[in-house]
Amino acid sequence: MLLRRFSFAAALALVAGAASAQTMAFGCPKPGTTFTFDSGTSMTARSQDGMDCVMQKAGGPVVKVRALLFDNPGPDGKDISAFIAAIRPERLWPLAVGKKIEASYDAGKQTWTYVLSVARFERRLGPDDALFDAFVIEMNEQGDKGYRSISRWWVSPAEHYALRYDFSNSNGSANRAVVTSIKR
Repeated sequence: MLLRRFSFAAALALVAGAASAQTMAFGCPKPGTTFTFDSGTSMTARSQDGMDCVMQKAGGPVVKVRALLFDNPGPDGKDISAFIAAIRPERLWPLAVGKKIEASYDAGKQTWTYVLSVARFERRLGPDDALFDAFVIEMNEQGDKGYRSISRWWVSPAEHYALRYDFSNSNGSANRAVVTSIKR
């Protein structure tokens, strides 16, 4: 009995160790793959352009998603090229738990500091109530006058896409986007 418990514990440790040692090379979703979010919005993969995934919003414009994290134009339609150039999120790739980058961004008289890290690798409930493996990327932002925010992306190695995104800040704002279905 003790031997069986030890074998189970050793196997569990081996599996947990293997998951935390994984890496993920950059790649975009297969062209034609459509991701539908809990808001009803859909994005369809079109192609890859370097570290950008070219995606098209249903009934809307084509956007580039840098390093699977930042849409340009941004969700509000604004060009965020200067922000993306300052952050350089492509430096996180290939993803590996523990990898971290730091950056700052200045606009006008305001400065923000960013720390992006690959926080962990986990299994999460996702589209069609199936479990998916994901690298959890966290971005901590600090700004002027005590402003703070945290963003998290759950990037699926199988889908080459963030299947969940959460955001909250010190002003009390919060947002999330969860992929509810994937069609190929």
